[in-house]
Amino acid sequence: VNVSATDANGETSNGTLKFNITSAPVAAAATIATEIWPTTATIYGNILKEGATAPTLVYRAKGAAAWTTATTTTTGTKLTAALSGLTPGTTYEYAAQSGEYTSAIMAFTTEAAQQLVNGGFEGWTTAKAPYLMYAEGQEMWWDSGNHGSATMSKNITTPDGDVKVEGNYSAKLASQFLGVGAIGKFAAGNAFVGKYIATEGTDGVLGWGRSFGSRPKALRGYIKYAPGTIQYIGDGAPSSIAKGDPDTGIIYIALLTNHTETYSSNNGSGTYPVIVKTKKSERQLFDKNASNVIAYGEKIFAEATAGNGMVEFEIPLTYFKSDVKVSNIMIVCSASRYGDFFTGGVSTMWIDDFRLVY
Repeated sequence: VNVSATDANGETSNGTLKFNITSAPVAAAATIATEIWPTTATIYGNILKEGATAPTLVYRAKGAAAWTTATTTTTGTKLTAALSGLTPGTTYEYAAQSGEYTSAIMAFTTEAAQQLVNGGFEGWTTAKAPYLMYAEGQEMWWDSGNHGSATMSKNITTPDGDVKVEGNYSAKLASQFLGVGAIGKFAAGNAFVGKYIATEGTDGVLGWGRSFGSRPKALRGYIKYAPGTIQYIGDGAPSSIAKGDPDTGIIYIALLTNHTETYSSNNGSGTYPVIVKTKKSERQLFDKNASNVIAYGEKIFAEATAGNGMVEFEIPLTYFKSDVKVSNIMIVCSASRYGDFFTGGVSTMWIDDFRLVY
């Protein structure tokens, strides 16, 4: 029944009153989109008749013949079941059962288990400076500070065929001073998901993040880290840092909403989830507590990794919001943690075989 109500001020509101005329004891209810993950989901149902026999929820992959009975919680007349061990990117059917009765079937599709582009760092363009982190004809997904260092005829992020886990290359991120004598600037070896937008003087403007639609549990990969001591301290660096302290590396990952920012100048322009500016007077850095951050995880490397090869690491993601769909992903790797402040030493980080865990 459609209902329309108008008050004395002429304001009108419309609504629909539904009557469920049925002899069914139970019924399936709609899922909530943000509760459908790659390998887990929550399904619902309702008890329609008092005294319904053993009400429960059942599910199956679409096309399967047999139902699986879910562990079902009853709260008043509401049925709830948390499913796990599901297959990403798969459509499932579910229904409510009571005795011999099975309700009308409803369906949901799990999130895809999206992976990183060029996560093995195999694609490179090295014919001229700056070196780019994708091969000709491939999608540009990663970038680095090579665009800035190339003004000094240097690439701080390069492919390395000697230190690797599999394939032909790892990415070698080498922090170093760029210049002659005292004239120049310290640059941290880095790699990030996004694009280097512009060089303003001796400072960079970066666009961080790429379109992404899945919710992983963690980032896993391989690293070799050889830290130096801090030799260079730039403006704005934390006061607790002193020359001679051990340098530290960092890798962090964030999942973001559909919020974007735009930068435009004569040197370059772009729209990205996060705009980073390193110039002291305009400094704008990433804030893991910002309102557009859905999930975040980081790992700080405070000492050299063991042995001569690469070691595996895993960074779990902490979700701050579970009721928002992911629109973008951001990953940043730096051989010198405070490279945003042009602070660090001669440190080198090799990274390889990045993948998301679901």
